[in-house]
Amino acid sequence: MKGPGKIFAGAVAATLWTGYFPWGPGTVGSIVSCVFFLWCPEWLRLPLLPGILLLSWAGCSAGKALWGKDPSRVTIDEVAGCWIACLAAPEQWGPWGTVAALVLFRVFDIAKPWPVRALDRIDSGLGILLDDVAAGLMAVAVLLAVSSFQPF
Repeated sequence: MKGPGKIFAGAVAATLWTGYFPWGPGTVGSIVSCVFFLWCPEWLRLPLLPGILLLSWAGCSAGKALWGKDPSRVTIDEVAGCWIACLAAPEQWGPWGTVAALVLFRVFDIAKPWPVRALDRIDSGLGILLDDVAAGLMAVAVLLAVSSFQPF
């Protein structure tokens, strides 16, 4: 990969260069996802998911080609996983629901319980993405469980 294509692929993989943040680039990429989610009109959030997943897969594949197996510079996978978690943020919690989704996603992404750890071992761009999708889905499960017990 050369020239402008390499620059574009690197920008996508590193989520607009958040992957170069010196401390916690995955958390910074997740925060960017959370901010875009809050900025995005509600009616567009779910329809954007397939495009986010495809862009993330492409970015993860490009990141692997540019920098090797699951480099910390690749943060586009956090964007997808966090977006999935944010989709389940209870509406009645307001923006705090989105913050809760972000925190839960990061906990599962960092702790890597099963199946997140198993998916993290897949050596491909898709493998880089799938562990974050699983962490996002685990956050969804917790958010749905907790919000179903709310007295509101």
